Amino acid sequence: MDCADIAVVILAAGLGTRFVGDKLMTPLGDLPLGVHIGRTVSDMGFGWRFAVCRPASAISVHYADLGFQIIENALPGAGQAHSLHLAVEAARATTVQALMVTLADMPFVPESHLKAIAHAGVLTASDNGTANLPPALFPRESWPDLLATSGDRGGAALLGSARIVAIDPAFLRDIDTAADLPASK
Repeated sequence: MDCADIAVVILAAGLGTRFVGDKLMTPLGDLPLGVHIGRTVSDMGFGWRFAVCRPASAISVHYADLGFQIIENALPGAGQAHSLHLAVEAARATTVQALMVTLADMPFVPESHLKAIAHAGVLTASDNGTANLPPALFPRESWPDLLATSGDRGGAALLGSARIVAIDPAFLRDIDTAADLPASK
């Protein structure tokens, strides 16, 4: 599938309760942590770019500057599934054929991995050797199943049957606590 036929979403509305401070605005190299995935996907030619953020989130400005349409999640405590529902509803208003889901706290995912997932054209997930997880591609026909999800596991239940694209687990590492930051290793 061509990237122009795909909407990409960055899920950035999580509460980050295990991290002290604004996790996505924490410096990682020369950028805020949450901006890394936005920079990676912003020039890949996706038909639509969405970022689901908490209202008045500082990271929203950075995504808007990169050309993302901001979708406010006024209920971040409702879990990742609620953010996915908002993304699916936004994507349904377009002509795209699939939704690529990325996470704002996964700053190390390379463009080559995202391209491999996009070109699969079917339900596809990343594989870190122990689990299927985002970034993941959800074709339009899977969106009703995404809308039926609930809680903080989001679309994880759907990814068990997904085609997988393996990658070194270091690239799929997410930042949940300050100890997960490279400088703290």
